[in-house]
Amino acid sequence: MSQEASRLFERSFSSLEEFADFISEKLQAPVTIEDSNHRLLAYSTHEEHTDSARVSTIIGRRVPEQVINKLWREGIIPSLHKQNTSVKIPEIAEIGLGSRMAVAIKKKQEILGYIWVLEGERALREDDAAVLEVASEKAATQLQQVQTRNKEEERGRQEYFWRLLTGDVQKEEDIERQMREWFPVSPRTAAVIVLEAEEPISESMYKKITYLVTTSQKVKCYFQTRVQQLIVMLAEPVYPPDREGIRWFLEDFIVLLKERFQIEQMEAGTGRLYSSLANIKNSYEEAMEVIHVNKKLPAERKPFVFYHELGFYRYTEALIEQKNKQNMLHPELEALKQYDFRHNTELFQSLAVFLRHDGNMKKASESLHIHVNTMAYRIKRVEEIIKKDLKDAYEKLSLLLEISLDEMNK
Repeated sequence: MSQEASRLFERSFSSLEEFADFISEKLQAPVTIEDSNHRLLAYSTHEEHTDSARVSTIIGRRVPEQVINKLWREGIIPSLHKQNTSVKIPEIAEIGLGSRMAVAIKKKQEILGYIWVLEGERALREDDAAVLEVASEKAATQLQQVQTRNKEEERGRQEYFWRLLTGDVQKEEDIERQMREWFPVSPRTAAVIVLEAEEPISESMYKKITYLVTTSQKVKCYFQTRVQQLIVMLAEPVYPPDREGIRWFLEDFIVLLKERFQIEQMEAGTGRLYSSLANIKNSYEEAMEVIHVNKKLPAERKPFVFYHELGFYRYTEALIEQKNKQNMLHPELEALKQYDFRHNTELFQSLAVFLRHDGNMKKASESLHIHVNTMAYRIKRVEEIIKKDLKDAYEKLSLLLEISLDEMNK
């Protein structure tokens, strides 16, 4: 790193915008400065040369999600995280990204943000890289100050979010008043999303999860907090602006969590979308119920995402309580279990899988990895033992409910 480059930044700057303009002037190229979650902090002005990725970043005040995803897949962001030097980035036309030079802004290896320089008519050289690396050191102090202010504000938001989650604040007008202090626009509809890890969530994991949430453009996250193994957030679906926006976000989230950070186990549940923020407590309880049900489901059953998808599982607690009061076992199912025990067969399991596949013999046999004829024989034998017609919809529903209640009561 040259002494000449170091001397350039001995002066002070009144703002990040002035700092960006100064770098732009020295490198004769457009500059953008982002925080660690790719939200725009400052950009240089009065340049003629630009590209669509930079324009979209400035208009949206954050880097487009497809650009971030591509930079991860190409190994560019991981390279910025690993090394303390500038990285040269070739043009990626499919996302509207012109050739660039970038550097991560770090403090003791913690990522505080990024500086991006768009290559114009003049190709960026090695001495430009040295200037950019000194600029990143200078920017670290300023971004630490920004980060400190953001953390203080975030603590206030988290405390208020817990008040909403516990129902301590319920008046719509009070909530709206507080929301206006923090956000230009309140959500039209929003739902509580709960994520549960197998172990307590560390600060490092929390930052990674926050990164994925913040950089997604499928939802807008208004509040987020964590406690032990849980992360709780209030999110508005954006693309598309309905439940599917949340579903798409969670599908991407689980994949990216594994691809980028090697985190594989994470349960997710979402409460109903409400237009009134006074219903946040309800949405939170519903999201927790989804997770509770998912943890009880058999391994072959696809987990639920939304509370409304639970169907009769929404009523299982009351049904289990009633069943336990009666202390009554289902005679036909008990007879089937006893038959399995005495003859070392798997008829009860076969019946359960058959019912979960709505009586579809082919799908049930595939699930159990047996021949369809074997499955048909087993179901015929089940009908003989329990003396029920499994073509009767009501009989099937009754048996499925009994089996599901037993699973939830374990």
